[in-house]
Amino acid sequence: MNIDNRPKPPSQQKLAEKLIILNERAQGLLTRLHYSKQSCGEERTRPPCLTDKTFDNVVKTITNKFPKLDKAQSSIQSMNLSNSIKNDMRQHLQVHYNTFVDILELKEYVMELLTNISVEAMSFDIRINFSLTANFLDILCRYVKMIILLGKHENVKAIIGIYNIIYDQSCGEADPSRDIHRLGNLIESCDTPLKKLVDEILPLSLRVGLALKSLHNLHNEKNLHINEMRDHSVYKLISQNGLSAEPVVAPDPGCKMISLDKLNEWILYGYLVCPSQLNSSDQKAWKNALSDSYIVTLFRDEVVNIHDMYIEVFERYKGHRKLIQMVQEAAISFAKNTPLKHQGRRNYLRLMLSEMINIVTSSPGLIAPKLLLLLDAMSAATGEVLWLVRNFDFDWKKCKVKVSSDNFSDPLIAQLLHGIDSLSRLIKNYHPIIKRYFLQYLKQSDCIELRHIIQNFPAPEEESLLLTSFIDKLGVLDITNLEADEDFKPLRIDWQRLQAYTNVSQSQLQLKQHEGLAVCMNTIEYHSRCVDSMDILLKEVTDLSNLCFYQKIILDSFQKCLERSDTAPYSVVYAGVCSHFINTCNDYCPEEHCFIGKKSIDLANNFLDMTAREAQRYLELYCLERIEMHMNTHPSFGAQLMAEARNNKEREAKKERPALPIPLPGAESKKSKLEDMTQMEKNFAKMVSHLQALNTLPNLVVWQHTFAPREYIIHYLDELFNRLISQHIFQEGGQQIQLPSIMSHRLVGIMDVFRQLESYITLDTSRIFTISLLQHTQPQENSPGPTLASQYTIWYLDKLEEHIKSGEVCFAPLRKCFVRKHQMAPNFNAELYTNIAELQALAKMLGPYGIKYMGEQLMERCERQVHEMLSIVQENKELLIQLRACTMDQFPTGALSKSLKRHDQFMASCILVGALLNFRRLTLAALKTVVAKRAPFLQNCILDFKTNIRPDVDPSIPDEIASAAGFEVDADPVLCAAIQKHCANPASETLWMLFNVMVAVTLPLQSLDINSVYRTPIEGHENNLHCVSTAVTWLSSCVYTNLVRSGLEKEPLQVILKERMREFVEKVSERMLKLQLEDDKELQKEIKQRDSLFILLEKMVRDSNYITYDMLENNFPFTILRNSYRAVYENKKKKQQKIENEI
Repeated sequence: MNIDNRPKPPSQQKLAEKLIILNERAQGLLTRLHYSKQSCGEERTRPPCLTDKTFDNVVKTITNKFPKLDKAQSSIQSMNLSNSIKNDMRQHLQVHYNTFVDILELKEYVMELLTNISVEAMSFDIRINFSLTANFLDILCRYVKMIILLGKHENVKAIIGIYNIIYDQSCGEADPSRDIHRLGNLIESCDTPLKKLVDEILPLSLRVGLALKSLHNLHNEKNLHINEMRDHSVYKLISQNGLSAEPVVAPDPGCKMISLDKLNEWILYGYLVCPSQLNSSDQKAWKNALSDSYIVTLFRDEVVNIHDMYIEVFERYKGHRKLIQMVQEAAISFAKNTPLKHQGRRNYLRLMLSEMINIVTSSPGLIAPKLLLLLDAMSAATGEVLWLVRNFDFDWKKCKVKVSSDNFSDPLIAQLLHGIDSLSRLIKNYHPIIKRYFLQYLKQSDCIELRHIIQNFPAPEEESLLLTSFIDKLGVLDITNLEADEDFKPLRIDWQRLQAYTNVSQSQLQLKQHEGLAVCMNTIEYHSRCVDSMDILLKEVTDLSNLCFYQKIILDSFQKCLERSDTAPYSVVYAGVCSHFINTCNDYCPEEHCFIGKKSIDLANNFLDMTAREAQRYLELYCLERIEMHMNTHPSFGAQLMAEARNNKEREAKKERPALPIPLPGAESKKSKLEDMTQMEKNFAKMVSHLQALNTLPNLVVWQHTFAPREYIIHYLDELFNRLISQHIFQEGGQQIQLPSIMSHRLVGIMDVFRQLESYITLDTSRIFTISLLQHTQPQENSPGPTLASQYTIWYLDKLEEHIKSGEVCFAPLRKCFVRKHQMAPNFNAELYTNIAELQALAKMLGPYGIKYMGEQLMERCERQVHEMLSIVQENKELLIQLRACTMDQFPTGALSKSLKRHDQFMASCILVGALLNFRRLTLAALKTVVAKRAPFLQNCILDFKTNIRPDVDPSIPDEIASAAGFEVDADPVLCAAIQKHCANPASETLWMLFNVMVAVTLPLQSLDINSVYRTPIEGHENNLHCVSTAVTWLSSCVYTNLVRSGLEKEPLQVILKERMREFVEKVSERMLKLQLEDDKELQKEIKQRDSLFILLEKMVRDSNYITYDMLENNFPFTILRNSYRAVYENKKKKQQKIENEI
């Protein structure tokens, strides 16, 4: 006999290695084939030649005449395509064409391998040689799927035909590496794939039958009803004896981790191509699989109606009428019983997974000994999820079976996904413990048992070498060094080799006769995978990557999950599922990596964003109601209750029907039943459930991108906090701003609600408050929305300026606030908004930054008025120069009032500036009080720095710091900056001296105004004339400070200010005395407020640090001042007596 024709020994055939390699290659080509089918099915990704209408006839001709291409070749040649167009077409089609060629090549390798397996009469038993049997069934099923999926590719003939024609025309000859005839035969056979597959697998049917027969008992163990699962306590960690650390062991650990869905796939595809193996003893498992699955996954979202395919196969052969009847009965059983059966399983698995999570969370040491049970439960749950999604997506209206998609709807599916994800994360987190446990198991138990089994073991040389290598590997394990990376992959591959060597007919050592060795090695294989391949193991039992292709279903399920309070805490698990999507990618098809990765990132981001947005929505509803409840604790609500009680008494006296009572605080807590929930409580429950969902995972990794779920809610909390503040700034109607004290009270209510969130989610609300409230102290242009600082600044300054100009509001130095005159300004209650308490509440809200911003805006308005006044001074410059040099006799009061241009407008601007500066003084005083309460040590440091300034330090620096802390300084830095441009040239000094002259000569003219009366209750003039003192004092200090700092004044600041104030006092006293000695009798009658005007001189002394009483006494007799004070207070008494007499 020829030596070359002798059969090779199993070690040289490398059956195990081929099974591993071809399985991987088959999976890769399935991915490429699916990608080709999907891309050719979408308009935007199809090759141009399939979308171009000029190629429609060519495509039809190729499809109808395939594999004959003569007619199509002449049609393409008649188009006279350029070489560049041909090259582009060939490049677009080459990827798809190469996929079909690779499938043809794989088909030949697979059939060669299966033929060798048949020739060697290899036996398969899932419980003995698990890895070998599983790989054999996988390669068989993947080959069947590939052929069926290739037959579903509508454009395969057109792609092959056009590519070959274009290649021939562009290169001048056929591609020698392409065999169009063999490829054409393959594509033609795919028109009837089942007939082709049954004929090809027929010689292997005995081997396939043995493998499928070994699945029957395992299928019966997995395919249990919920009542059977309860009776047998399936997946229970707690036994009748309680919780124990006894390890869960099984003679076939690999079988435990196989899901029922996977078993159904093996059985149904296996018997589909080997119908001859369906004898009477095998029909139970097959019928149960048919009853459990009406549709079976082909690849990803591609499914096939397995019942119709079986009927097609059975109808082709005679004597299978009984089997056809069984298929029809299985379809009826599926429609009637299977949805409820799976629903019961899911309910049971939900409970078991929840119990497992609670137990292993409290006792992490149980994870390792109970790991097999955990993996078994996770695998079953994963199979249930995939079964549910696959059946829910199927169009049941087109089937003969009367089933509704509603039968496959499960609103609690999120809880099942959460159980899978949580257990998976727990196993990953505690992998060091698991690794230590199983390393000790391998070293101290498995190695000893294996050594005992193979002692005096009759094994051939090659098998003996493999067994010895197993013991050597396990014997040298270092169980003390957990950081060492143990690699058991060679051991597992050697075990698969040994399975291949010992399961062929010619082997001297038959593994099925030594089950003890098989059990021991299967256990070692499982334990080794727990050490070095935990991620791969978890991927196999929890792989949900197919959900990537059921995006619509996942989104609908997520929406339903958010709507229910009992499932909302698990909503983030949908984002966790997105991390599985990348598992569907394959190195054989790199084109779809980026697409699937981006899709998973977008979906995860969408899920987290929607969850956070829902939490924000319910939080806003809850917060609005809590704010109203919080406002019931404000004194204003008590005043409202008192007013209501008084009105009811008046109604009772008039025998009128009393008004409906206002609900008292706490009335909302009264319930007739504890189960009854108010709308606020419902919103609170939903809010908490969404927050708990975001608190489930600290981080989430999806395609090398790390998501932090809590950051999503923090972003929305920032947005909500700012929006709630903005909503409550104005009162109802939007015309009147909230009182600062009420706004501060509302703000406290909002912050209380936000602080409550810390009980349900790990976040730092103080960080939110710090950032948001700091933004609200800034101008509006620095914030995404209106801020407290901008709104209160605009409203306060607009209202003050408007009502001061109209004379409706005046500043009351005695009360330190602005007051209304005769209730003439109903839209602006000045006393209420500018009293000390409200301004302190305002300073507390806005802080130093906000008060500084308000001061800057106030000074801008003052600067506009200063500019106007300086323009008037410029118009009267010549007259003012004369007035500065002359005496009072040269310009009588009557003539002066006619000679000065726009003196009334000048004085009105000066009064407005003084009033605004008084408001600035009030806000600084309020800020000083607030800072003293909140940071007394800091305020003392600032005061010490301001008081004990060194000579070499620029005085503007401590002035700015002190002003920011609420201290009033001689030269306000904000005002100095505002009027700096008016002090920038040498002519400015003269202009400002004339400004003082203008004030001095126009001030006495205000005695002609009846509104210049001095009101003793407020210690001020009715037309705010007393504010001129503040304007002159502040402007003089700031002007000459700027002039000295800019070098336009050489003398020291104190000296020049005293000199200028002395000149001012002299001039104003001179004009005041002129009023006392006026010769014009008619003018004397018009001067009615002389006494009120004289009092203003004394106020200037009190306001200015550079005017003394001695200086005033030298120019203006103090006797006149005393008489003036007596006169105004006597007038007050006369008015009071007159009112009493009238009463």
